[in-house]
Amino acid sequence: MGPCEHIKAFKAENGLDTYRTIFAYFVSRTKIKEPIYHKIMMRCFDSDYCHNHRLLSCLSCIYFGCYDKHATYHVKNTSHYLFVELSNGHLMCMACDDYIYDSDAEEIADVERNNCPERHDHFDSWKPSNDDVKTLADQTHSVVVLPNPRIGMQGITNMGSTCFMNVVMQAFFHTPMLRDYFFADKHKCYAEKKNDCLSCHFYKLFQKYYDEEGGPLSLHEIMFFIWKNVPSLRSNGQHDAHEFFESALFWLNKHSSPPGTESSNPDCIIDVIFHGQMQSEVMCLSCRNISTTMDPFCNVSLDIPEPTAAVDLFECLQHFTRPETLTESKCAVCAMEVLTKQMTFSVLPLVIVIHLKRFEHVNKKKKKKTLKVPFPLDLDMSPYVTGYRNEPGESKSTVDNRYTLYAVVVHDSTTVDTGHYLAFIRRSKNTWFECNDLDVDPASEAKVMGCEGYLLFYHKTVLFYK
Repeated sequence: MGPCEHIKAFKAENGLDTYRTIFAYFVSRTKIKEPIYHKIMMRCFDSDYCHNHRLLSCLSCIYFGCYDKHATYHVKNTSHYLFVELSNGHLMCMACDDYIYDSDAEEIADVERNNCPERHDHFDSWKPSNDDVKTLADQTHSVVVLPNPRIGMQGITNMGSTCFMNVVMQAFFHTPMLRDYFFADKHKCYAEKKNDCLSCHFYKLFQKYYDEEGGPLSLHEIMFFIWKNVPSLRSNGQHDAHEFFESALFWLNKHSSPPGTESSNPDCIIDVIFHGQMQSEVMCLSCRNISTTMDPFCNVSLDIPEPTAAVDLFECLQHFTRPETLTESKCAVCAMEVLTKQMTFSVLPLVIVIHLKRFEHVNKKKKKKTLKVPFPLDLDMSPYVTGYRNEPGESKSTVDNRYTLYAVVVHDSTTVDTGHYLAFIRRSKNTWFECNDLDVDPASEAKVMGCEGYLLFYHKTVLFYK
């Protein structure tokens, strides 16, 4: 950032009032009440395909444009040089081809950021001292960071049949919003002792996991917490990774609110990331009466058909959301016994975790279904969303319903009571790693897609922040 003559002329014409307005509406969003307005406005005026792609707002007229293309055309056509980058509120001069630091603009940004209604903590902006300014001026050389796909990949010690915890924790460590939450120190502990708070244990583990010099990770504090609070997982025997996942979410959610509160904290990071809502619709085929109920969920358990059927994940979802006939049930209105029930997704979470039900009880004996169920890298949940099938084709919007696979948990065994858990983690777009306790090795996409998936972790491909 350096001096700019254009910003001086801009300020002389009371331009900072315009900067304050744009910052309040589109950066801190202290002036926008409805999220939908933010979605509609935050797009390049010259192309629908540049939606939210490093968007700039002109300070001389009403115009939004993407940095690498259309904003440049706008400058050539209008000679408007000053812009605000809407992702962070920084000033940019296209004539100087540089960002601008202006103390008056920075004061406006500080006020608006701290007035933001969706922030729950205030951070003081860094104001460089004279020594800092001198140090920055002396450090003019560039630093090149070489790509290293193994950064953020660590093995986890198996403390005696604890692989069921290791694989789920690997998935947690690579859930982007959960990682950012603990890195930003957002957790507030309500427990009298931090050892009684699972979120505090998670906070420390996230710091250790991403410490390059931290070495192999040990989950002994998590194990002791689980043994103390989840009796069914207490012992050194074989345990279910899905049960650990649900137990961890329960306690993380519970520790997000003060003791004694009846409902969970609406800003709980677990609710924000993992919780969605299912709609159950019961319809009488005689009088057409419809009864609707809503139920929250944090993961989706899908039945696997018999081995004789060739089936993939889409068919499992289709089976889960198809109408089914209810027997021995009467309509509350006409008392007829002709009812159907259908489950659909009314609210999709940011991360949807799919549990393929491989373990079952047959004649009082435990049995595992070893049928491979092909699953996609990219999953469109639109066909299973409430009301989607009844919408006209041209009005259907699917961008909010698309997901990308980032973690797979595998139970490597043909039986329930024996075996071993391992996880596949997507580190970047085309880079996968196989996590087998302490061993972390590169894995091909073909190996991942050909595995016998048990838990599938999908993250929304596109996020619209509220």
